[in-house]
Amino acid sequence: MLTTDRSIVADGLDAWAADADAQTLVDETVTVTTTARPRLVTILYATETGASEDVAGALLREAEGADLTTTLQDVADFDPEDLGTLDVLLFVTSTTGEGEVPFTAEEFFERVEGEDCPDLSGLRFAVLALGDSTYELFCEAGKRLDRALAAAGAARIHDRVDCDVDYEDTAAQWRGSVLAKLNGKEVGPHAAEAHIAGSSERSPRFEPIAARVIENRILTAPGSTKATRHIALEFEDEPPAYVPGDALGLVAQNDKGVVDALLDVLSFDPARQVPANGRMISIAEALAESYEISALTPRFIEGWSKLASSPDLEALQSDDQARIAFIHAHHVIDVARQHPVKGVSAEDFISLLRPLQPRLYSIASSQRVTAREVHLTVAPVEYELHGETRRGVATGQLALRAPVGSRVQMYIHPNEHFRLPEPTTPIIMVGPGTGIAPFRAFLQERSCETDRGKAWLFFGERNREFDFLYHDELEDYLVNGTLTRLDTAFSRDGSAKYYVQHSIAENAAEVVAWIDAGAHIYICGDAGMANDVHDALVRALARSKQLDAGGAENILNTMRRAKRYQRDVY
Repeated sequence: MLTTDRSIVADGLDAWAADADAQTLVDETVTVTTTARPRLVTILYATETGASEDVAGALLREAEGADLTTTLQDVADFDPEDLGTLDVLLFVTSTTGEGEVPFTAEEFFERVEGEDCPDLSGLRFAVLALGDSTYELFCEAGKRLDRALAAAGAARIHDRVDCDVDYEDTAAQWRGSVLAKLNGKEVGPHAAEAHIAGSSERSPRFEPIAARVIENRILTAPGSTKATRHIALEFEDEPPAYVPGDALGLVAQNDKGVVDALLDVLSFDPARQVPANGRMISIAEALAESYEISALTPRFIEGWSKLASSPDLEALQSDDQARIAFIHAHHVIDVARQHPVKGVSAEDFISLLRPLQPRLYSIASSQRVTAREVHLTVAPVEYELHGETRRGVATGQLALRAPVGSRVQMYIHPNEHFRLPEPTTPIIMVGPGTGIAPFRAFLQERSCETDRGKAWLFFGERNREFDFLYHDELEDYLVNGTLTRLDTAFSRDGSAKYYVQHSIAENAAEVVAWIDAGAHIYICGDAGMANDVHDALVRALARSKQLDAGGAENILNTMRRAKRYQRDVY
């Protein structure tokens, strides 16, 4: 799943989306009109980390409880040709990377946004968009879909609503309002709040369990510019089941040094009691365990600008590009230092923060091999900012604050869109850097099979001498036949930078031959790399089969629908 330090969407409470064209669900001056009761409500979701699926599942249960005939489907399994036959479409979508749609939804979006999109004048729809307001193209996938459906003639049941990473209550309000309208009810100014109070979807999306660190070692050699680590955790109780392709969700904790520095800047008594997660705890404990205290958000900037009466911060509210640049160049503590506020209360301060989100990491082990253990491959995030060393919240925790013998709270996050095929099916894996993690799990799994298909791994890093992660293990897999072929791309070893996409291009004819023989393709790593690899595959197919780029794209789209082309990117 994710092998770097990045938060995922999780339960929490947030104000309405900060984006300028996001619509507020409840407006004291507006009463939303009712709509005719539908014959069938179709719920589609497009997801990367599972949040959209969670919201869509809650919507299904509530719609069925309201006696609406409803169907739920992953958009990856939905044929866009059927759009014109629908009565009501409720769509929940996340946004990934820099404003991109989830990988499994790309073909659907291409059709809806294309010139050949059918007339949808008989369709009524509503869109809920999930995103992260620290990104410039906040909720862009939802915005694109909302525009495209309207442009094709579909009628909105409800204005689009955009949710930040702590989406739960915002999503619950949207569900309540939309379902009320589908049932022909008037939606007044407090209907959505009433829905939240009576919502059955109030339990957490995950139940953390304890695991003990039994190994925490650096994989890279002395002289490397990185300190990528292998971390092994042992479950203390009955181990949860997981399979290759799944992710581990780490219940992250903030660095005590960062907490102490923030308390000092704000002149807070660390023992001061504040409400957090339904209980009263000290402000020090709340900042350590419950709130994001590093990453800056538009919501914090807006709230702090009012407390500090700062014209500079206020000016950021009307300049999206300047605000995003400011967010990337500052943490919460930097704003508190540069724009001091005297006498701010602990309660007012935490009201501006987002809940601390879990972090997802691709699992680097097969339970058939490791039994009570789960393994991770983690690259610590560290950089200089305003004269100080800053670290990623979760990677810093795992690399520096999780020695052997320490305990962490975690959960298993299934990833149904990244699964091994039958053991005899050939596979091509592209995993540079920590993107190798799920493929180590794949190879461990395949090593347990007596009859296994061919396996080809493309691995890349900076230097062969220092950064060849799991080198000895991979060599052993080559010797015993679990791994058929290993091609590497070490970008800093030559006069010109050389990446995995270049290796794929050099081996294009053989890659296409594997595809023709039924191979499944898997890519794990950052989105930029994944797009470059995709382009290399398009060129390889086009050249080999004498097609234009569109024809090659159609082959990959067919493979994606058949689950033969899967990506796990961040």
